[in-house]
Amino acid sequence: MPKLTIIYGTGSGNTGRMAKAIEEGARGAGLEVTINTVDTVTPADIENVDAIAIGSPTYIKAAMPSVINYVKAMADQPLNGKIGAAFGSYGWSGEAANVISKMLEGYEMDVIKPNLRIKRQPSDDGIEECKKLGNQIADKINK
Repeated sequence: MPKLTIIYGTGSGNTGRMAKAIEEGARGAGLEVTINTVDTVTPADIENVDAIAIGSPTYIKAAMPSVINYVKAMADQPLNGKIGAAFGSYGWSGEAANVISKMLEGYEMDVIKPNLRIKRQPSDDGIEECKKLGNQIADKINK
């Protein structure tokens, strides 16, 4: 069964809500999914997966430092050709998902575009967008 891991940082819980909705969409599309906060994983946790979705709220026009540090630590893993996705919530400017996406592209991952960004707490429509991202990841793995 194809595998997706979702790794995220969250401040007020909004990005965590997004991650759980992405998980729901991906599971519904037939993927085996693991979901963890960035503080509970190691780079080795992404070794045997087909896709990686990383999320962070925007923090000072970037992603949370713990998320940035985790993505940097991923550099030692074989990521070329794996599917990547970036997502995040924001209050003002929303750069986190774009920063993460560029980092994943630097590892020659096949990154899904556009990045998923939701202002503040996800509405019902926002939750549906997150589920769609989970489905998109499944579709891309299965092609």
